[in-house]
Amino acid sequence: MSQDDKERRGLVAPLPSTEELRHKEDWIGRQLRRVFDDALNEPMPDDIMSLLERIEDDPGSRGEPGKGAV
Repeated sequence: MSQDDKERRGLVAPLPSTEELRHKEDWIGRQLRRVFDDALNEPMPDDIMSLLERIEDDPGSRGEPGKGAV
């Protein structure tokens, strides 16, 4: 059975147009922003902030080989 026969019988969906793909990408982007906006606006937990400050203050954590935490 050829690809054209499969498409005519509905076994293979035709490729979406550029406009359809753009619409789907926009929709996906809106859904992701809706889901993650709340999380992005939440305050950082104190223990995470403390850890980030300790890492920032540690001169050995600057990515230099052989220094910092293992």
